[in-house]
Amino acid sequence: MLDNNDHSTPDGGTTRRRFMEATGGIGLSAALGGYLASEPVRAKRTSERVRTLVSEMSLREKIGQMTQVAAYEVGDDPTAFFEEYQPGSLMYATTDDPVGLAEDVNELLDASIEAQPHDVPFVFGIDAVHGNNNLDGATIFPHNHGVGATWNEEYARRTAEHTSETLRATGTHWTFSPVADLQRDPRWGRFYEGFSEDPYLSSRMVAEKVRGYERRESGYKAAGATIKHFAGYSEPRHGDDRTPALIPYRTFRHAHLPPFHAGICAGAETVMVNSGSVNGVPAHASKELLQDILRDELGFEGLVVSDWHDFYRMVAVHGFADDVKEAVRLGINAGIDMYMVPAADIESDTVDTYQTYLRELVESGEIPTDRVDDAVANVLAFKEALGLFEDPYADPGRASEVGGGARDLAYEVAADSVTLLQNDGTLPFDPEVGTVLVTGPSADDVANMMGGWTLGWQRVGETLPPAVTPLDGIETAVGDATNVVHEPTGLHEFDNESAVREAASDADAVVAVLGEGPYAEEHGDTDTLELPAAQRELVRTLDSVGTPFAGVIFAGRPRGTDVFDRLPAAVMAYLPGTMGGTAVADAVFGNVNPAGRLPFTWPAGTGQLLNVHNAYPPELFGTGETPPTSTQEPLFPFGHGLSYTEFEYEDLRVDPATIPAERANRRIVTSVRVTNVGSRSGDHVVPVYAHRRGGAIPSPMTEVIGFDRASLDPGESTRVNVRASIAQLATVPGDVFSKDELRVLPGEYAITAGDWEEERTLTVV
Repeated sequence: MLDNNDHSTPDGGTTRRRFMEATGGIGLSAALGGYLASEPVRAKRTSERVRTLVSEMSLREKIGQMTQVAAYEVGDDPTAFFEEYQPGSLMYATTDDPVGLAEDVNELLDASIEAQPHDVPFVFGIDAVHGNNNLDGATIFPHNHGVGATWNEEYARRTAEHTSETLRATGTHWTFSPVADLQRDPRWGRFYEGFSEDPYLSSRMVAEKVRGYERRESGYKAAGATIKHFAGYSEPRHGDDRTPALIPYRTFRHAHLPPFHAGICAGAETVMVNSGSVNGVPAHASKELLQDILRDELGFEGLVVSDWHDFYRMVAVHGFADDVKEAVRLGINAGIDMYMVPAADIESDTVDTYQTYLRELVESGEIPTDRVDDAVANVLAFKEALGLFEDPYADPGRASEVGGGARDLAYEVAADSVTLLQNDGTLPFDPEVGTVLVTGPSADDVANMMGGWTLGWQRVGETLPPAVTPLDGIETAVGDATNVVHEPTGLHEFDNESAVREAASDADAVVAVLGEGPYAEEHGDTDTLELPAAQRELVRTLDSVGTPFAGVIFAGRPRGTDVFDRLPAAVMAYLPGTMGGTAVADAVFGNVNPAGRLPFTWPAGTGQLLNVHNAYPPELFGTGETPPTSTQEPLFPFGHGLSYTEFEYEDLRVDPATIPAERANRRIVTSVRVTNVGSRSGDHVVPVYAHRRGGAIPSPMTEVIGFDRASLDPGESTRVNVRASIAQLATVPGDVFSKDELRVLPGEYAITAGDWEEERTLTVV
């Protein structure tokens, strides 16, 4: 029997995490999974108010709390809708006007509270993934892969802080962000929603974005964060969204779980579930994922929400359940607390059918009442953490003031993300160059700068968000005597070749802004990493003219594998948002020295996939032989990023040089002296990598264990000290199908810094 003096919550309840600790259920695996947490996993403290509400609510009310619907489903008679369904959550706006949204949410809250027997307000959620990107006038920040390229987690926190301020002002309490999925396969249409292919870099970003969203305001969390999509979603077998993932447990545990655990340790209130299947089982139906791993191993005590229509997908996509009623039984029993059934566009999966099925399953005993009570307690505790019982309302006056702020921050993030991929000396261009031709499909196209999830799901809508395009930015960046000429081309059409050729011949420099149009989810799936044929032809045309030119790429993933041999210089600008044009112009014309580093590997083509820096090595252990690897040599490796100056390293140190295996999460200090030996000032990101030298269980070729950023003037030198840990090199020992505890194995580990090949040895005993 547990001693409640040691393991109870302040008001007498026992947390799952404390129970597991007391019974030995949480081991080194969980401790290492949250290796970068500065806080412990939060304990679930079910308040007296929540316990009382759960005990007093009818089954009808409880089913309502477990329901999330779209605001546009409410219709013209909100009171009747709320009286019938009593949904615990609404999602998505009925307007993109900030003041109008605040007023609409307040009216809906009045109707909802009046219809709810216990006056419980709904929690309003939305996908605010790179700013409050659903509202007219909102500042749009770079998508997550661009934030990852900065290697600066402070940006993840600061952009989330601004977003949560705008959310709460407009009556939105909950954002379905951040994405904790790793960037494993660029064919996948959601690649840009992740921060990195590296678990450590991604974890740092996820944790800080959670802290930014959930900053405390008047004693409560400003907005609820959602870490998603739990788990293994980003490695579908064939690269297509919502298709099966087949992931060895060793890879799943070592690579995919740490970013989720980092978000949990940072205090994430909610988790959204993977829409796909993992090793043959839909994630929404997996007790192993949602109970054994998420709850018991990782210690999550918050709300688990489904993704869009995903009980229905168990039937229509996965073929796992015979009908939606069976899917409801599987999903709720597996651990789903709230079902996102947002639109009545599928006859067998509406708010009415879901609530009917859930009631029938509870009344028949197929879903235990204890499971329902636990789910409802999680929903109510979430609302309590956000202060909704005290004040769920928006302030329309404040809504009009906050939406378009933080432009300076948007510029900082975009500028620090810009990654110089290659340069033969063409860049930077002289602002007084004479005549500049700006061409390409993204030179003056706001949508292509933003990507999906911007004033619309798939694309920017008819109302454009505020933005400085590359054309705008270049016109500002160049000198007064420089003439800027614009010759537009299309993403998939190049029907003005002669005009572009003539303009390029007359110019002194050319900037070609290339890339992708906006997309989201499965609509962004691709089977090629080449640019469209029209853009390849544009690059060939510019290459044949002979005028110095550079390419800038706006894309949600590595694209253009077949144009780099013709580009004298190339810049990756990701999907930079509102201030992207200024950031690009400043980089191309030398006002900013690019310092971004790729947060993912840039493969030479889809034939190399999967191609990640932390894959298992081809080296033949113990023989000293290395088989040919040219077929896997990426176009640009993970962490790649050039500068307009040069940096040199010396005097690499690791302290301590020996640590015990049982203290693998102990911090070590890796330091290296960095000198700017070039002629320009510049920032320089110093990643610290580690890999295990041999051993019975193969380990990844390299892992990031820490990083820092230095800003140096020409000739300046500094010692960069990176506090790191090799906990992220933990692996699952044992044979092929082992599910042993994650642990750091004894042996020698090689430590390197940046692009320097010199190594130091850390010994684990």
